[in-house]
Amino acid sequence: MGVLDKAAKGVAVEPTPELAGLLRFALDASSSPLASPAAAIICGDAAASRDPEVYWRDIERSRARHPLFGPMTNNIAPCAFWPESPREQPTTIANDTPALIVSATGDTATTYRGSRAMHGLLTGSRLLTLQGAIVHGVFGEYGNACVDAKVNAYLESGRLPTGNPTCRK
Repeated sequence: MGVLDKAAKGVAVEPTPELAGLLRFALDASSSPLASPAAAIICGDAAASRDPEVYWRDIERSRARHPLFGPMTNNIAPCAFWPESPREQPTTIANDTPALIVSATGDTATTYRGSRAMHGLLTGSRLLTLQGAIVHGVFGEYGNACVDAKVNAYLESGRLPTGNPTCRK
């Protein structure tokens, strides 16, 4: 049984060094060079509630199904203290923008559902899907030869692929 499974069941555990680092980042991302830019992007999209009770209700509602990560992900975050969000109207993008959107079906940071929605709004785009991978950095990071080849071909030629290709993990 994994460390998080044991902890969720009330067993006292010591996190592995990797898990300790991830938890430190998740609970206090101030040490990350990405913390301020990420907050600016996320908090600039929509106003967040400033009422701590809203977060407490969300935490309590999530406890039964997700005892560890429910309270963590529903807790109050920097956006609750962000000034005047959003500061401007969302940018309107022309529907025929020829963009290649690359997404993994298991991406928890930028969801596949969000990628499909963007693809629907950008009618000139193509959606390159990495099926079955739980990963955020798909191109050039994850190491999928199919994805890397298709993106490199697009970057070299400037031509979008035909249809919406799918690569497998």
